[in-house]
This record gives sequence, structure tokens and C-alpha cells, in this order.
Amino acid sequence: MAKIAIVTGGSGALGRAVVQELADAGYVLHAAVLTDAEQSAWRGAGSAHVVDLRDLEATRRWLQAVGRVDAAALCAGGFAMESLEALSAEHLDGQLDVNLRTAVNTLSALVPVLRPEASVVLVGTQAYRGAAGKAIYAASKAAVVSLTRSAAAELRERGVRVNAILPDTIDTPANRAAMPDANFDAWAKPAELARVIAFLCSDAARVVSGNAIAVGR
Repeated sequence: MAKIAIVTGGSGALGRAVVQELADAGYVLHAAVLTDAEQSAWRGAGSAHVVDLRDLEATRRWLQAVGRVDAAALCAGGFAMESLEALSAEHLDGQLDVNLRTAVNTLSALVPVLRPEASVVLVGTQAYRGAAGKAIYAASKAAVVSLTRSAAAELRERGVRVNAILPDTIDTPANRAAMPDANFDAWAKPAELARVIAFLCSDAARVVSGNAIAVGR
């Protein structure tokens, strides 16, 4: 029987790379995307599903329809800079929604459908310890790290593994546009991070859980 994997943020640079890497590893893929246009444009492995991961009940309906899950990569998220002095309610709500709420809702909805010895990988950031001009982004990702460790402890008796990767800057078109003068060669490529996620989902990482693993060049 083929193993089933879900990937959130499936239309993003990292999500697309993870979908391909897990498909190459033999998983049947179900990816969450945000809009009908992204679903129509889907050319990746497996199938794309329009899901608002900010909506807990919608997320639960999606994963109940998928059925039993062997691996999950929670790649949904987003980055925005804003100083504390300039903080707006929209910025605060947006960063908490896209980085934390999507992860919490997906994890909650996954619990009933995860197979024994399944693996879940979340995506944090090395900035979670604190970063000037990125306070809310860093705080939302720090919460993802805490969520990872709590979920690992809660699901350990079921044999489910939960880990997070902590990239620095990922080499994506959006990041290149935002930082055109940066040294792109120093940035981790989505495919490189996808291989780490695939390893954490594999049987080779059966003894790895509750970790937040820094990745980057």
C-alpha cells in the first residue's frame, strides 16, 4: 500500500520542492493551496486542494477526506518585516495567522488521521530567537518551535515523530526581489531543504523527534 503525504503551502517555492521530493520517494501527495487559481495551475505530483488553513473546521474536513496520513510537511507560512513602532493590527494578525494558526490547525486536524510511526515536519526559522525589524515574524515562528516540541511530547506514545527545520534565508523569487543586493549563493535552495524534510519523514529518522534543526549554508 502506498504511503500518503500531505504538504501545506503547496504552491510556494519550498512546498513545490517538498512535493516533488516526497513524490520521488514514493508517496502519494495531497497538497493544500490557497486559491482556485493555484489549484488550476497545479502541475506538481499528486493533487492540489483549496483549503483555508486558518479555518480549523475546513482543515479538518480536508484531512478527513484525505484519510490516513504517513507524512506531513507543514510549509505554509509567510514573512513580512515591520518595526515594533510601526506595528499595525493587520501585520500582527497576518503573521500570526499565516505562520502559527495554519500550523496549529493542521496539527490538530492531523492527529486523528496520522498512522502509527508517522512523521510531521514543521518549518520555523533561525530568526526565532529574535531579529530586529522582524519581531512579530520571529515571535510567530518561535511559537512554531514550541508547538513542535509540545506536539512531539503529546504524540510520542503513538509513535508519531514531530520535528521542525529552521532555515535561514531561503532562495526564492520573492526573497531575491526583496533583497536584490544579497549574496544568493549563501542561501539554502528549496530542493536542499526538501531533502532534509524527506529524510525526517523517512524510516532512517525513526529515532528523531522533538527537535528544531537549523539548516542552511
